[in-house]
This record gives sequence, C-alpha cells and structure tokens, in this order.
Amino acid sequence: MGEMAWPLAVRGQAILNPPPLVTSPEYVELPPPQQEIITAAPAPSYVWVPGQWERAADSWTWNSGEWVQPPFSNAYWVPGYWQHWGGQYQWETGHWAAAHQGVVVQKPITLPPLYEEVHPAAPATAGYVWQPGYWQWRGTWVWVPGEYLQSVVPTAVWKQGSWEAAPGGTWRWNPAHWAAS
Repeated sequence: MGEMAWPLAVRGQAILNPPPLVTSPEYVELPPPQQEIITAAPAPSYVWVPGQWERAADSWTWNSGEWVQPPFSNAYWVPGYWQHWGGQYQWETGHWAAAHQGVVVQKPITLPPLYEEVHPAAPATAGYVWQPGYWQWRGTWVWVPGEYLQSVVPTAVWKQGSWEAAPGGTWRWNPAHWAAS
C-alpha cells in the first residue's frame, strides 16, 4: 500500500506530502529571529508571512518573510514550533490555520492598548535590537511579546500594525513591522 498524500498549506502553496518529521529527545532552542523589512503588499489580498527558522534533522534554516495569498479567507500563519509528544520533542512546521472570526473583516476592529513592557538586558553580543511587543490579528487580538532580534538593517524603524482597505469593502490587518527609514 502506498503512502497516503494529504494537502498541507505552507507559505501560501498547497503541497501534497508533509515535510519529513523532525524529532529530538531534548528541546533544541530556536536561534534568535532576524529583523526584516516589510515592503508594500503586491495586492490587497496578500498577507505578510514573517520570516522564521525551520528545523531540519540537525540544523536550522532561516526562511525570509514574504507576501502570500492565504489559502482560504480566514487563514492566519502559525510559525513552526516544538511540541512535546510521546517523551520526545517533535518539530511542527509553519502552516496556515483557520481563525474563528476571519482575518479579513467587514470593518476595522479597535486595537487594544499596548502593554507596557520592561526590556530585559540586551544580549552581550553586539548586533541585537529590541522589537517592541505588538498586537496581531488572528480573528481575535493576540499579544506578541517584545524580544531582542539580530539586526540585519540597523537603520530600520518600527511601525505598529494598522487596518488597510481590502477588496469588496473589507479590511485587512497590516501587521506591525520593521520598515526602511
């Protein structure tokens, strides 16, 4: 009997075979995220999928962020993460998930106030920048805590997220991001 193919949406493209399963007896810490500049969306129907680390059997690979068309209307991107399963850690590859209330909305939903965060001490090595915490829309508001990132564009400026008009009189959330200064 052949292996059963199942669709998986990764980075806006449906693929028929899942990525190879990566397991580890111990939790392997992700490298620090990299700072990215988000450019203008190529079209109103596109959403930004942030860059992230993906795990192979023995190494990490950085996948830069990009604008993609979600595979369905209420889709939001879930970055890869370790899940503890059966006494081991299993790497769950980044994928699309369904938001309960949709990512594209009929009218902008009021942004909650920002949390006041205490910055921890900066990493001892040079080249890190503080990325403030921000709200992310996933059909409901989700707070993403601030963190230090490896700075790849030292002149970049931080922009908070905002609602943007989308096709058909709807609104799309334009995420918080780094922009060219």
